[in-house]
Amino acid sequence: MARSLNHLWSCTMKDALVIGGGPAGAACALWLHQLGMATMLIEGGAAIGGLQQRSPYMNRWIPGLVGKTGQEVARQLHMHLRQEQVECLLNYHVVSVRRRHAAAPWEVSNGSDVHRARYIVIATGTRPRTGGFAESECVGIGPGTSIEKIPVQGKRMAVLGGGDAAFEQAEFALRRGARCVDLYCRRAPRARPALRQRLQGLAAHVHAGPFHADQKTMRVNDQQYDVFSVQYGYEACIPVYLELPRKDGYLEVDQSGAIPGVPGLFAAGSVTNFLHPCVTTAAAHGIQVAKVIENQHCQHGAQAARSADRPQQLHPLGFLAVSGI
Repeated sequence: MARSLNHLWSCTMKDALVIGGGPAGAACALWLHQLGMATMLIEGGAAIGGLQQRSPYMNRWIPGLVGKTGQEVARQLHMHLRQEQVECLLNYHVVSVRRRHAAAPWEVSNGSDVHRARYIVIATGTRPRTGGFAESECVGIGPGTSIEKIPVQGKRMAVLGGGDAAFEQAEFALRRGARCVDLYCRRAPRARPALRQRLQGLAAHVHAGPFHADQKTMRVNDQQYDVFSVQYGYEACIPVYLELPRKDGYLEVDQSGAIPGVPGLFAAGSVTNFLHPCVTTAAAHGIQVAKVIENQHCQHGAQAARSADRPQQLHPLGFLAVSGI
């Protein structure tokens, strides 16, 4: 499927380039394409879908998608873009995003090829925090395939973290046959009451307070375990080539999704500092950014038609080159 999407790409000038193929990037690229803008979606992996690709769980939170796992949602996103002939470039690892001068287009490169556009959307999403741990045959990082591939039947598991994902993973492990599950959180659990109640009566215990977990010995404090499930939440996947304003570890954007002070550069989805990140809100944010870009594009076209010879006035930071090479 990746090859069938890749054959569409070219190195010509685009109206917009969207970097990242999760729900935000896919929705943004789809809407830009449907709004008549020449758009390319650039994804570093082999398929569209973002973190949904690692979720084998039924996603009961997406309106209208009943009984679909996260992985099925990812496949549907991929197929939708393919059906609508949205231009996608997969397995493309961006190393620089820059603009040579204020009136020039943005350039996105993997070190050899260069793609140009008037607008760039960063939609690189988030990844599970590792907390210094590494995935192994007995340590899973974050929810989904990382922990689900580890056999837990008859084993003792320590879940590190106190949020929704930690309590969900404890329940899943017990239903998969884990002998017992201990949850360790440094403060009082933050998980929703409904999730905490579902563990009542099961072989699960919550330990709130300081703890030390050692992957080498598979011990937490003085307790020995067979499996660690690390559920420390998520962090923004901000590419190393971006040196831009951040807020609480996320790309800072204004209400329109624009990067303040850098004309033509936007960010969408969970890589930004917007509230309540999830699949549906990420997709909605991507759509919002697409509409803002379309409006700006139309305004620019109207201005150009009225005064073709007058240079566009840009913010001085428009000269900013954001590059890793």
